[in-house]
Amino acid sequence: METSEPSSLGFTAIDFETGNASRASACAVGLAKVRDGVVVDTASWLIKPPPGLDDFAPRNIAIHGITPEMVAGAPTWEGVFPEVMSFLGGDDLLAHNAPFDRSVFRQVCSVFDLDVPETTWYDTLPIARRLLTLGSYSLPFVAQALELEDLTHHEALADAVQAARIAIALSQRAGVESLADLTFPMGDSSGQTRSSRSLGGGDGTRAAGDFTSLTSTDVLAGESIVFTGALKLHKREEAQALVEHFGGICQGSVTKKTTILVSEDLDPRTFRPGTTLSRKLEKAMSLAEQGQRIEIWSEEDLHERLSVGREELEAATRAQRVAARSSWLPSHVVDQAREQIETDLEYSAWLRAALRHPKGRPSQDALCLRCEGEFGAEVYWMFLERWVCSGECNDALKRAAKKAWSEAGITRPSVPAYMEAYARR
Repeated sequence: METSEPSSLGFTAIDFETGNASRASACAVGLAKVRDGVVVDTASWLIKPPPGLDDFAPRNIAIHGITPEMVAGAPTWEGVFPEVMSFLGGDDLLAHNAPFDRSVFRQVCSVFDLDVPETTWYDTLPIARRLLTLGSYSLPFVAQALELEDLTHHEALADAVQAARIAIALSQRAGVESLADLTFPMGDSSGQTRSSRSLGGGDGTRAAGDFTSLTSTDVLAGESIVFTGALKLHKREEAQALVEHFGGICQGSVTKKTTILVSEDLDPRTFRPGTTLSRKLEKAMSLAEQGQRIEIWSEEDLHERLSVGREELEAATRAQRVAARSSWLPSHVVDQAREQIETDLEYSAWLRAALRHPKGRPSQDALCLRCEGEFGAEVYWMFLERWVCSGECNDALKRAAKKAWSEAGITRPSVPAYMEAYARR
């Protein structure tokens, strides 16, 4: 039993481990419930990742020690989810480096067509950075600085318990009794991460050029940046808006004021003296040789400098593309739902039948029906079946479809009881 000073602090800490680079490959989850500033209950499960995402990368195994054999007889997330929801009981969620765990939660729910619970997430990582001065703010170092008992790092239950203990200790240090009092508002070195639906409009969309869902810093202040070549993640105007959001200035051509040229024509593996250069690259190299402070970056270099995760950038970019497409929901979603009215399908099967694209899987030149993004090589099979490029677009498709079905008076099967029960504390 944990001991602490009297407190009204209450939440559930959560930690996921994944089998590979896909956030949907959850292979373990740990939970630690806090009431009145004390860890009062814990739970954990091994999880069998979904088919197609069930490869275990050697790097991941080396981190957490979970192997394919260990989860061979474990339930899938679909089987674990009701028990997790029952344990949570409507609590706010907390993790150390919460964007990772929140992303795993959302992605693995999405591949099983489970509605992502709407809740507030808190992150002990930025809170620790604000209240402590350390060389590293990883979970073990923060725990050590707070003189907490050492636990096995990258074991899901141990990490959930440790994150809970860190939150309790930091709240005591700050003299507060709620997680909200430990954090700044969103956008100011925030320790609080809102649910996806609270980050934008009703469909999670933002106006073109609006990157305010990304925490703003002045990391590009004083930089004058030029883009050349076709970018992989962004359209040119999106990349320019991103630069301006982080304090930089965009130029149309390379001049004596240019400090950075971002080029997707640049391949670091082949970029060496004698390489054939585009006109902008050639001019930038010439100015650098004359003594001008100018660097040549790839698009990936730019993202690394911003210290923004790839998933966050992709989500913010998709949201902008949808903003100008208010009527993106295809008519077949309503038509197919009408065809299912007289069927006796359970909820998941009915949902799949209603959302499946009538043309089958997308052709090579097809685009996501929501954000008009391309389909990457790692897109989950069910998303391809619906012509959506990501878990985020899949969740948006379901939200928009449910609204359209309600407006059309279409009755659908009842959702499993645990989905409705989540909001009850």
